Amino acid sequence: MYIYLILISLVLTIYGVEKSKLFSYRIIALKDYDFFNQLQIDKKMEKPWLVFFFMEHEENSKEFIPIFDKLAEEFKTTNMYFSAVDIYENEDVRDRIVISKFPQLIYFDMNSLMYRYNGELTFESVSNFVRNEEWNQLQGKKVPKEINYWKRTLRKLTGFVAILIYSIIFTIIAVIWYFQNRSHSILLKKIRRIDIAQSNILEKKKKYMKIE
Repeated sequence: MYIYLILISLVLTIYGVEKSKLFSYRIIALKDYDFFNQLQIDKKMEKPWLVFFFMEHEENSKEFIPIFDKLAEEFKTTNMYFSAVDIYENEDVRDRIVISKFPQLIYFDMNSLMYRYNGELTFESVSNFVRNEEWNQLQGKKVPKEINYWKRTLRKLTGFVAILIYSIIFTIIAVIWYFQNRSHSILLKKIRRIDIAQSNILEKKKKYMKIE
């Protein structure tokens, strides 16, 4: 059981390290708990944000990650933050911003209006979008109000319960596997003892037969 827990911890640690390597230091990784505070939604922002919403293991997202890094480097002197949000892990952000497709780029101006980029996800196209301030040609929308507290709580509880159930199932499987292996090894030992006993009996019979 301890080995099982150690392996889980090791996997989670490696996963966290790998996640941190996805983007360069110029990209601000945001999560549910700090996204709206960092962007200062419903307040006057200090700077606009260009946010990349992605799923780590989705093919198009993986292809755009190095491009987004390059964009952040290209426009490092501009008055803009570059950020990334994994929508698989951050459901509150995904639901409130209404991310129905991915990868997706959204520009948030200093008045908390958001502009969805609908062009090609190439370095040239997004560069032009930023350089020429093409969001001015789009219809900006206010960020939707915060998700209902009870709905969010229920979803998180559901997720927690699912994780708990999976953990219990894996634990039960591990325990069953352990006892099955143990029973199997005990049975093998008994069979060996019986074989040894039978061999001893046969040897004794042979000796008696020789004596007679």
